[in-house]
Formats: sequence, C-alpha cells, structure tokens
Amino acid sequence: MKGTTTLILGGGFGGLAAAYTLRSLIPSDHRITMIDKSYSFHVGAAKTWVMLGDKTLEEVTRKRRQLTPQGVEFVEAKVEAINLALGEVQTTKGMLKGDFIIIGLGADVNMSAVPGLQEAAHTFYTLDGAVRLRQTLKDFSGGDVVFLIPRTPFKCPPAPYEAALLLQDLFNKRGIQGKAQIHFYTIEPLPMPTAGPETGAFVRGLLEDAGISYRPLHKVVRVDASEKRIHFENGNSTGYDLLIAVPPHESPRVVREAGLTNESGWVPVNPKTMAVSQGQASIPVYAVGDVTSVSLPGRFKPDVPLVLPKAGVFAASQGVVVARQIAGRITGEAASGEFEGKGFCYIETGGGKAVKGEGSFFDLPHPHMNRRDPDGVQYNDKVRWVHQWLEGSFSELLKE
Repeated sequence: MKGTTTLILGGGFGGLAAAYTLRSLIPSDHRITMIDKSYSFHVGAAKTWVMLGDKTLEEVTRKRRQLTPQGVEFVEAKVEAINLALGEVQTTKGMLKGDFIIIGLGADVNMSAVPGLQEAAHTFYTLDGAVRLRQTLKDFSGGDVVFLIPRTPFKCPPAPYEAALLLQDLFNKRGIQGKAQIHFYTIEPLPMPTAGPETGAFVRGLLEDAGISYRPLHKVVRVDASEKRIHFENGNSTGYDLLIAVPPHESPRVVREAGLTNESGWVPVNPKTMAVSQGQASIPVYAVGDVTSVSLPGRFKPDVPLVLPKAGVFAASQGVVVARQIAGRITGEAASGEFEGKGFCYIETGGGKAVKGEGSFFDLPHPHMNRRDPDGVQYNDKVRWVHQWLEGSFSELLKE
C-alpha cells in the first residue's frame, strides 16, 4: 500500500501516542495529519495544581505543535463533520480525506445537563474553571464546601477525591480546618467503583480520615443557586457555601451526528483493537480515549456490567495499539500487540504524598488494582509523569 493518509482527530494523549508510534512504523511517503481545535495541550492531572495556585497555566500547558512528532502535520482546526461513507472529515480549515481515521476527540463537559448547576458550581475540570476556582479559594475563609459528582461516566475517576483531599490539606495549612468543612456527595455507590470495593473502601477511608464526610448514591435533581442548596432524587437536600462539581460528560456532537455512538452515548469499539463497531465506514476507523465505550469482561456483581474508566493512560496505550494496527495494514505485516486494559492512576493525599494505583481491568472474574500506602516516592512519580508528557518524552512514556 503506497501513499496513504491517516487522519488523527484530536491531539490529546491518544492522538499524540498514535501519531508518534505510527510515524515510527511506516515509511515517510505515508502522510499523517493530526487535527485539534486547540493550540495548547495540557495534562488533566495537573489541574488540581492550578486550582490550588501551586502551578500557573503556563507551567501545565504546552503548544501542541511543539509536541507533534516530526513528520506529522498538525492542523489547528475544529472537526465539524465526519463522513464515514466517504472517509472524509470536514474541518474549519477545509475538507480532509483519509485512508484511515483515528477518532480521539475526547469528552465534552456540559454543566447545563443538571438544572441550576452551571449557575451555582465551580469546577476544576477545565483550565479556565481551575483558574476561577483558585481565586475563590484564595478568598475563602470558612463555611461548607460540597464536592459533587452528579453524573457518570466522567474522565479521571480519582480526580474529585484527590481534589477534596488536597483542599482539606490546604485548609489545614491555613489553620481554618475548624471553620471550613468539606462534604462529598456522589451518584456513585463508592469511590472509583470499577476498581472494586477494596479500592473504594480505601479511598473512602482516606476521605474520612481527613475529616471529609462521604455520601454516596445521591443523584442530583437540581441546584438552587439563589438559596445555595442542592436537591437530590431521594428527597434529601443540602446547603453549601462553596460548590465544586464534576461537570456531566458527553461525547462530542460531531461524533453523535456521524452515527458513531450507541445507546451509551459513546463510541463502542473492539476492546482489543479499538476498531469502531458502529456506523457504516468505507475505510478502517478506530477510536481511542474518553470518546469510547470499552466493555469489560469481568464483573463485581452479576447484574452490573462494567466499562473501562476514562483516563489518559488508557488513551495513550490505545493510541499505540491503533498505530500498530494501521501500520500492519500499510506494510502487510501482522499487527503486533493488542490493548490489554492495563493502566494506572494517582491520588495525591496532601503533604507531598500520593498513591499510585495500578489496574488490570480485563482480568477475570473482575478488574484488579494494586496499590500501597501514600508516600513521597509515588508523589514524585506523578510529578515526573506529568512533566514527561509536557516535554513530549514519548520514547519513555510509550515504552513497552
């Protein structure tokens, strides 16, 4: 196969990993184009640092063009339409046609999905939101702080719990822990449920040991910004002085309009190869990262199916797998490796300590996660990992 074009829609973890890997595997006469609407790249795990004022925007972002691997074209444009039948992608910079398409457009956030939430809540799930929250926290001297998870799924499942722990640590350092009380309300039955009951109990223990109350199985009906009150489906309600929410997540409109999603609202894929299993495409189409729905083989309860959590480490691994799949098609060689459902996450606990959880999500009879107690070594490991992404150290990040 000669002179092909691979279009990578999205320049996040999965897109960058796919671009780097594919460029290293195929001859230079095969074109690779990566499209993203934003000129800047950031690591989501650093947003809590911005929220707390420990890092500036400049310190946690990089120009995407600088991270784009040599031999890969970067187009700063918004994807407006995907025509699977013709293998065409309409962008704000014009029409592009590919022989292979990788969809890594991530998840959009939509605070308006819960009545009143947009008017009432802060969030650190966007960089702009983290900056605004930083200023609010700077002036905060006491009261009830509510962390709220109103809908699932959402990306980076440990992040809300990490943020609550870090905020409690900040209050302790300021000496206002007696004046500021943190409460955690979530629709989930336990923290990070896909990681299992043992991990959930461990995270809940971290919260409660820090003095943070935890209330699961609370589905929000509406938020009253004028009264500063959250109303739940079970009839309960709670007041707040400061509300910090995880925004409801949804797949990008362009993906839904292309017929790529199923009843879950996300793009179903082959769990091993990440090939798209929805829609009628004339060319090979793959999807990676937060936009996907990856079914897991195991369960903790027989009647509760599981899907892979949305996290950047999974997107990166999937990007490598997809690149190998495409390279195999181009060179005629067998594709090496499949996605194994393995990944890790960090939870900072404050005081320069963190927990690194390492999960194997395709395991049977259910996913399994290993961890050890928080320490400074794991915190430094997180810092190093974030900086490797910001510096584009792909040879280290994506090594087998």
